[in-house]
Amino acid sequence: MPYASNGTISTDWHEGSIEITDDQYAEALAGMCSGLVVSIEGGFSVSAPVIPPLPEPPKMTPEQVKAATLGMRDELLGVATRRIAPLQDAIDLGEDTPADVENLKLWKQYRVALSRIDQQPGFPGTVAWPAAPN
Repeated sequence: MPYASNGTISTDWHEGSIEITDDQYAEALAGMCSGLVVSIEGGFSVSAPVIPPLPEPPKMTPEQVKAATLGMRDELLGVATRRIAPLQDAIDLGEDTPADVENLKLWKQYRVALSRIDQQPGFPGTVAWPAAPN
């Protein structure tokens, strides 16, 4: 005769197990192969595992929000600076194209807008991030 306990089935009795029918054993075996779990709480059952909800993430302090926002700004400023450098080099060397001049202007405007996010109303909790040039 087969047996079941919470999370297991067996053909041998073990501490905390209950006797189940051959049909229940087959149901449990098929269910476990499909990711279901066996429970004997309130009687034999095979069902989806109960996954507890994730805890709410801790709320950030105003200082943490400001630090995170300024950190994001600094990362984006770094990207802008890396995009500006070769465009500026082309212009400095007289090897620029009209597209280089226009792109340099757009990237510099973007970088200035990023540097001024702390002047926006609602900063640091609400920030209207400027769109990066293409």
